[in-house]
Amino acid sequence: MISIAFTIKHLYKNDLINNNTIIDLLLSDGINKREKITDVDFLLKYALNIKLEESKPVEKSEVEIIPPLDILENEEKTLDKIVYLYNTHQEEKYESPYLGAYNIATGVLLASKMLKEYLEDEEIGVYVEEENITNMIHALSLKYSDSYSVSRMLLERRKKEINTLKYFIDLHRDSSKYEKTTATIDGKSYAKVLLVVGLEHDNYEINLEKANKLAELIKAFSPDLFRGITKKSGTGVNGIYNQDFDQNTLLIEVGGQYNNITEVDNTLKALAKILAQFIKEDENG
Repeated sequence: MISIAFTIKHLYKNDLINNNTIIDLLLSDGINKREKITDVDFLLKYALNIKLEESKPVEKSEVEIIPPLDILENEEKTLDKIVYLYNTHQEEKYESPYLGAYNIATGVLLASKMLKEYLEDEEIGVYVEEENITNMIHALSLKYSDSYSVSRMLLERRKKEINTLKYFIDLHRDSSKYEKTTATIDGKSYAKVLLVVGLEHDNYEINLEKANKLAELIKAFSPDLFRGITKKSGTGVNGIYNQDFDQNTLLIEVGGQYNNITEVDNTLKALAKILAQFIKEDENG
């Protein structure tokens, strides 16, 4: 796999192959091509951990120009991390008809990392939780149903460690049928968004109010993207989902088990802009 990655990178940088050729190479082993991935940067960056560099020739004048120190310092400026992205059900996966053959996990943790990049493009600093929640459950001799107790431990730890955190987003995917979790908007396929609010704690009204505000922004982008708000209480459900931790704790489900990562990617690009607007409006009161 490593040799394939470096070969592709070398060929691409030297203009010996183009985007479409790269995709064909990655899928040339006879895997059923149910869909066509068109974003080669996404595929190489997230699937193969390759970040492509510009391949244009370097002019002599470009080499000689040294920017002032203050410009260099501005380029290295980091964003305050105000969003904490985590996945209580970290093992939730998306459909992977082609990347699965390369042992590439396309699940909610990957989605969180992608959303982080898109949010940072919007000048929103993000911390993604990469602690293995499944391993923690086993280490503590707990059950899968205790997942929210484990993610609560991580929430409390990170809030103490990173005092700039203000928004806590638990990213999931649903298990509904493909037709229910997918929308076509302007000719592109998206994984639909569902918000979940637990009603079994004293301040759930505030969480519900926040979810309603986010819902209006999602619908403003496209009503077709939004599946609604599910309110949970009673026997057989968690009913809290750690939303008593902070009024800015949100549970967002992006797509379902039958959505592929390209559909999820389309949604995350839109969701990043929506969340940036949500945060801006929330910060300004």
